[in-house]
Amino acid sequence: MRIVHAVAALFLSLAAFACKTTHELPNGQIVGESMQPQETYRFAVVDAAPAKFFDKTVLVEATVQAVCKKKGCWMKVEDQGKVAMVRWESGCGGKYAFPLEWEGKRVLIQGSFYPKTVSAEDAEHMQEEAGKKVEIPREGYEFNASAVMLLEPAK
Repeated sequence: MRIVHAVAALFLSLAAFACKTTHELPNGQIVGESMQPQETYRFAVVDAAPAKFFDKTVLVEATVQAVCKKKGCWMKVEDQGKVAMVRWESGCGGKYAFPLEWEGKRVLIQGSFYPKTVSAEDAEHMQEEAGKKVEIPREGYEFNASAVMLLEPAK
């Protein structure tokens, strides 16, 4: 009977290993640190249950609505009517900048996600940096990005 149990355990282990999902990164231009393959979420899904994603490094897909025109230190993203701000982990004027030409494009953001309140003064400053009329959310969420990928359009 022990041999039957051992063989059954071996088959279950092999089946579990064979069923393990592997994640691959899509093609696209990356700015920032190296991007690690993992499950990707649309921002609207993250926004529906945000606490589930706090204190984790996540990959989130969204559309860039606005980018800081002065230093590329922040961007506003949107997905199905849900919005969030994205800043670099290294801070404003750090090693990386969000490309201005990515406005209106789909991106994949790698970073941490957390609730954020933006002061009226900071929101006004960010509106000035946008170089156009942009509503900066005062209450909501923010990503600290370590990398961002410009997604290639589907062919």
